[in-house]
Amino acid sequence: MNKMKRIIVLFLCWVAFGQVLAQSPLEVKKTYLVADFSAKDLDAVLDLCHEGGIEYLLEQSPFATYGHYQWNPEFAANDKAVAEMVQKAEAVGVHLGLLVHSDAISENDAFFKPKYSQQFLREGRVELFSDIEADEVDIALVRNETIKGVSSLNLLLVENELISYGTIEQAGDLLLLHRCTRGAYGTRAAAHSAKAEAFKIWDSPERYVAPDETLRDSVRMHLNRRIEAAGVTFVLQAGDPGQELLDGSLRVRHVERWTSDEGVAKSGCLGWVNIHAADKKRSATSLDEVEWMLSKSVGFDAGFGLLMDKKAIKEHGRLDEIFQKIRQWNQFRQAHVLSKMQLEELQDPYLDWHLAQDDSTHVVLSQWNFSRRYRCNFVEADSLLIGAEPWEWKADEETRFGLRLQVDGNEPIVNPMINTDKGLVMFPCTIQPRQCLVYDFEDVAYVMDGNFNTLNEAAIEGISVLPEGSSTVRFYCETEKEGSRPEVTVRYVVSSLMVRFRY
Repeated sequence: MNKMKRIIVLFLCWVAFGQVLAQSPLEVKKTYLVADFSAKDLDAVLDLCHEGGIEYLLEQSPFATYGHYQWNPEFAANDKAVAEMVQKAEAVGVHLGLLVHSDAISENDAFFKPKYSQQFLREGRVELFSDIEADEVDIALVRNETIKGVSSLNLLLVENELISYGTIEQAGDLLLLHRCTRGAYGTRAAAHSAKAEAFKIWDSPERYVAPDETLRDSVRMHLNRRIEAAGVTFVLQAGDPGQELLDGSLRVRHVERWTSDEGVAKSGCLGWVNIHAADKKRSATSLDEVEWMLSKSVGFDAGFGLLMDKKAIKEHGRLDEIFQKIRQWNQFRQAHVLSKMQLEELQDPYLDWHLAQDDSTHVVLSQWNFSRRYRCNFVEADSLLIGAEPWEWKADEETRFGLRLQVDGNEPIVNPMINTDKGLVMFPCTIQPRQCLVYDFEDVAYVMDGNFNTLNEAAIEGISVLPEGSSTVRFYCETEKEGSRPEVTVRYVVSSLMVRFRY
């Protein structure tokens, strides 16, 4: 599955959950996992479902083509192979289903042929400004509201010819289409008069077209036959775009939408969270990010979706812990032990919460307040010891603090230290570039790689304490060679409002 297609699938999942949940009212508050898997790694995914208490597992890219719906060979070779996976999942209490695009025709499908092009769904009629020759690659249209900008396939149907255009230029009452591909998708390039019938073909962001009413039954028949032959009983229909919830600004907007949009609230599904591994552009999904979603699920008493690819299944180092936390939060939600005021606090998009098992019958809920990211600007050097410009940290009361420390660039650091008005705390360890230090108020911190696989433990020296109010904090570390200026980012976290529950 290429990167763009995967992004689009992720982007569509939220509404897919809302649509299917509306059809299945008994399951509106469930947790769903959408993942990439095959028979050889199904056991690992089912183990995660067991860890998280998840009953619904869906393959996110089941088909190689849409229209005739041929199985994606990376998922399964044939109907029988899918049926065997369905049965295996049912045996352990997991319903295996598919994330699909119905009423869709992909570029590589047999329906994407010249004889079917007249049956592609038309977005609207367009008017040629003048006659065009068969070899013209710049075409002028009379400007109207049908074409407002570039889309994915950028297809025109002019009589029997499909024309794909590259860019659009507005020129007064004209729309100029540049870099046109004539005779696209096997059709024949031809000359057309200005009065020729021309239409904009509807296309989706993931480069699908849709069938019109005359072809739609055939497309649906192929999908239904495939589903029935494989014994799949649970299918999510992908729909209009939704929003991922881990980005800070999207968190706020989505929670606001949840509280103000009655239809979204009635769907019973808060949204979806993408659990991904690290890559060149982003860090791996953290447990802290997932707990934000879990706390909102409890606050709104709503279900949610998880999406995960094979790379995350293979490389993410905290999946077991994440899925154990999912089960823990879901059990907490189902216990209904919070007051109305407490539920409203959990709904706040700006607040993070942490749930921990205290003993076999009690859990502790605490509010965690994460700081902004502080970038170290190293200004002092004493041999291999370097120090950064001071920061101002805040705490509502004297309290311990946790850390999230990330080493960027190409220089490692040794023995990072934080000096507060209450004293010095040191973490005796070496942290290489693209590694991090995670410390959560315990007696030990963890050095992890970019996917949160634990590499080493560091028993802390000193106590991580912040005084009440604002105070000056300094960061120090050692380097492996004099003159080094490593790149280090630090966040601190303080815990408050701890409440113990029994259920």
